[in-house]
Amino acid sequence: MSKEQKDIKDIFSEALDKQTPDELEAYLNEVCGVNNELRTKIESLLKAHSKAGDFLEIPAVSLDKSLSIEGPGTKIGNYELLELIGEGGMGLVYLAQQKEPISRKVALKIVKLGMDTKQVIARFEAERQTLALLKHPNIAHVLDAGTTESGRPYFVMEYVEGKSITKYCDEYKLNIEERLRLFSKVCDGVHHAHQKGIIHRDIKPTNILVSVQDNKPVPKIIDFGIAKAITQPLTGKTSYTEQGQLLGTPEYMSPEQAEMAYQEVDTRSDIYSLGVVLYELLAGVTPFDAKTLREGGINQIQKIICKEEPRTPSFQLTNLGDKAKTVAQSRRTQIVTLTKRLYRELEWIPMKAMRKDKSRRYKSASELACDIDNYLNGSPLIAGPESTIYRTKKFVYKHAGSVAAAVLFLLVIILGLSISIIMGCSAEQARTAAEEQTEEYRRLLYSHQIGLADAYYREGNVGHARELLESCPEDLRGWEWDRVNHVLDHSMLSISAHVEQHVLISLSPDGKRVASGGSDGALKVWDLTTGKELASFAEAHTGYIYHIEFSPDGKHIVSCGDSGDVKVWDTADINEPVTSIKHGSSWVSSASFSPDGTRIVSASNSDGTIKVWDAATGDEIMAFGKQKEDPWLAAFSPNRKHIVSAYGDGIITIWDSISGEEVMSISGHAQEVRTMAFNSDGSLFASGSSDNTIKIWDAMTGSLVETLYGHDGPINAVAFSSDDKHVVSGGWDSTVRIWNTATGQEMRNMRGHEYFVTSVGFTPDGERVVSGSWDGTIKVWNVNDDREIDKLLGHESLVGSVAFSPDGKRLVSGSTDGIVKLWDLNNFREMMTLGE
Repeated sequence: MSKEQKDIKDIFSEALDKQTPDELEAYLNEVCGVNNELRTKIESLLKAHSKAGDFLEIPAVSLDKSLSIEGPGTKIGNYELLELIGEGGMGLVYLAQQKEPISRKVALKIVKLGMDTKQVIARFEAERQTLALLKHPNIAHVLDAGTTESGRPYFVMEYVEGKSITKYCDEYKLNIEERLRLFSKVCDGVHHAHQKGIIHRDIKPTNILVSVQDNKPVPKIIDFGIAKAITQPLTGKTSYTEQGQLLGTPEYMSPEQAEMAYQEVDTRSDIYSLGVVLYELLAGVTPFDAKTLREGGINQIQKIICKEEPRTPSFQLTNLGDKAKTVAQSRRTQIVTLTKRLYRELEWIPMKAMRKDKSRRYKSASELACDIDNYLNGSPLIAGPESTIYRTKKFVYKHAGSVAAAVLFLLVIILGLSISIIMGCSAEQARTAAEEQTEEYRRLLYSHQIGLADAYYREGNVGHARELLESCPEDLRGWEWDRVNHVLDHSMLSISAHVEQHVLISLSPDGKRVASGGSDGALKVWDLTTGKELASFAEAHTGYIYHIEFSPDGKHIVSCGDSGDVKVWDTADINEPVTSIKHGSSWVSSASFSPDGTRIVSASNSDGTIKVWDAATGDEIMAFGKQKEDPWLAAFSPNRKHIVSAYGDGIITIWDSISGEEVMSISGHAQEVRTMAFNSDGSLFASGSSDNTIKIWDAMTGSLVETLYGHDGPINAVAFSSDDKHVVSGGWDSTVRIWNTATGQEMRNMRGHEYFVTSVGFTPDGERVVSGSWDGTIKVWNVNDDREIDKLLGHESLVGSVAFSPDGKRLVSGSTDGIVKLWDLNNFREMMTLGE
């Protein structure tokens, strides 16, 4: 005899000893708790016993009726059952293979043996009818229905091969904005069900599965097993919900469900559950702890859900201890940053959805989705206070420029009217009154300027905030002006960078300094912590600087340009180069350090040679390659054994870095090679060409691994991910594409730039891609799909190069507007501008 059967028999026997209905009710509450299935079995036995009278002291019941005669390997109609993937109170869910008329995997749900009472069958048929009414991309579809040979009803649903929404968001580390957009789709699906007159009544993360379709996450709502029709019966057999039966999952259950007042349950009960799911998506935990809810049975559940007010998400987060760090990391942020994000506005939304009084919740799921859009767009929230101050503040923050213009225009009108009135008075009185009123309005205008400057700063528009502060009259500037000015001074520094266009950048290995070189021939080094210019040489080269690069130890910089020379600089003092090497007559197209920093390789497009130099002395070690086409670029392999060069005819040549002898020459591209990149250990390298292809090569054998087709134009940039599993590329067709290194399959195609993509790169954690373009923008993309996470605006001309800090938290960009910018990739804000 199984443990469950023994428990049922013992519980049944003890239940027979209870003298009064109240004693029996208290006993069942204690031993069954929220186990509705166990309670149903015991109550059925008690009813059978009462009908049998004295015929049997203990009624004979079949305790193994729950065993199913259908199972994996058996067939039901056109469906072969493969495996059991789910089990509810009344049904079993199998993964099945449909054979005809089309072949596909489906989910087949069937009533359990032993549960085929009239009431359960009525409820099961109700679920089938429920799903048949619902046609929405975010709700699992019903495909078929029928009855087994044993007479048990079943229905066939779309098989959703996905993960619960909370698990998906955490595994893929979706940030707050991404979670909100995904949750908004869930609200759309629930709203559709409500419009069809259906309440779900058991909305929870495991009933919201997220799958990936066309590289985009799609949430699907499943399991309408305890759904309730609002306006009409779902079938002629539908039975009422018995009083005293708790339906739903306690953590996500509304107060009216917990009280089992099912006549009070309406669409707003689902709104409550949606609020709990959103709460968990934001804070990583549910409002009420599952263990605490269940430890005291139904009474404990009712007491907590109906009486206790939930803590706010920000409060919960600060009391999670070590778990808070994991929660923040799964949202790609820090604990302090996440707590600030949740505080006030963002947590108002789930807290409104979860109000005890259902009349104070959102009126509909669409209104909840609308408030999420309000938050994302910076508009006032429905969940926000009704105060004029709050709504005015939100309006000013969102439309600061227009408000400033309107205020100034209003002041001009008021001032004009005042002057007209004053002119009607006596000359002396008019002069005195005008002066007083003008001063009053001058102070009022100053006050508005300070307020708008603060609003601009909070909006991230530091430049406009600075303009407003500088326009403030000096005689009125007080502590409030000093406060805003101090904030601006510490949030963004503006320093002259390059007076002409075309700026190249190189980030030091420790990420603390950036070197910039421009078409003005100047070379500068900046401290990225303070924005201070550490060193500068106005005429490092007499013309364009084509390449700059820090040495591996960060102590030196190499530069080259169209003056035909290569120069090495001490980063502590670049007033004079440490060494100056004359490579050729003109135009040295590339110059790079060896991995150990002891040597430099340079390529000249003018004399067709590749040369290797001693980085310390500037002595030429060897020269080779003159017999070939003019080289566009040359670089050491990561293992230092080889030098790889690319030419205008599409040939790639690998040289021995010690002897200078040609190891192999690779023909593959039909036109010039514009860009190359090695993987982490130097075993592979990728080349991008004007022939619109990217090729991946074995660096040791020179054999072609894969050819990547897809771009509709020359390739400007390629880069490997840190784990070498993917390659990202950008080109003249304005697209950014991600490829599988091993198979050559195109994984992502990101469209959004309006002009050529000039630079691309993976963040060190491999989760995001950043691209710079001739359209003057920098875009941040999610590697897991092709969605644009954010767009960094600020450059007035094309972005030529980008570089990441070692921790991946900051990005440096250089543009042909002569400006270098530092960005914070955690909140996508500009931290510093060099050269505005």
